[in-house]
Amino acid sequence: MRLAKERKGQFIIIAAMLLSIMIISVSTVIYGTVTYYRQERWEEYITIVDSIKTASCNLLQIGLANYTQTLNPNVTRDYFNRWIRDARSAYPGYGVDVNYALASGLRSAYGIAPPINYSLGLARRWNVPTSYSVSNATVSINIASVGLTGYNFSSNVFLKMSIRDVVWYTGSGNWYVIMYLSVDKEELEPIISLQASNFASVKLSGVPQSFSMKRYYSSTYQRFIYEIRVNSVTVLPSSANITLVDNRGIKTISYTTNVQQV
Repeated sequence: MRLAKERKGQFIIIAAMLLSIMIISVSTVIYGTVTYYRQERWEEYITIVDSIKTASCNLLQIGLANYTQTLNPNVTRDYFNRWIRDARSAYPGYGVDVNYALASGLRSAYGIAPPINYSLGLARRWNVPTSYSVSNATVSINIASVGLTGYNFSSNVFLKMSIRDVVWYTGSGNWYVIMYLSVDKEELEPIISLQASNFASVKLSGVPQSFSMKRYYSSTYQRFIYEIRVNSVTVLPSSANITLVDNRGIKTISYTTNVQQV
């Protein structure tokens, strides 16, 4: 009888241990499944937000390129209106709602003086020594299925060209003009990938010129410089005019009457 009781007690202990192991295992599996599901869902929401950010930036870039080529002031607004309609229907079941506000009025940015004057998200200042073209919009996102409301971010696209110096060199017998330029984009990041073909027009005293171009880092200006050279210039030019179209299709035009003779 004692042996039977001992065996029965051992069975109960073993059964209890097995039951505990099963409970712990099932709990671990359930917790892992729920956690994985939540993580997967959040990754989907993050992907949606990132996609909207990328699309809005691309839209501003395309709109600015179109605006600088056509000077149509409504182009960015029209693009955004069509995009918003598509974005709201692109994620069924998520309750995604997207809205936008195009920049308007004076805003200080990039050290530009006077402040940039936006209209319908667009602004430009051409035919000055430091010219620029810029677009700016704020996008807001609500995702009802996850309770995300009021999330917003700003996007901008920017192109600036500065004529640093224009010099007429006359001491070598082969008189020539060199224009020293710097080019920047968003966050004042230097653009260093331009080719001669990006400079759509180079004029001296209003007359189109053939030219050569090279790019290098200048210790004088402490930055990357594009050097535009026009040979056989026998008269001191009264002005220099340069039209740039970058690799995104965005255009700007710089102009100066400050020509030095060396």
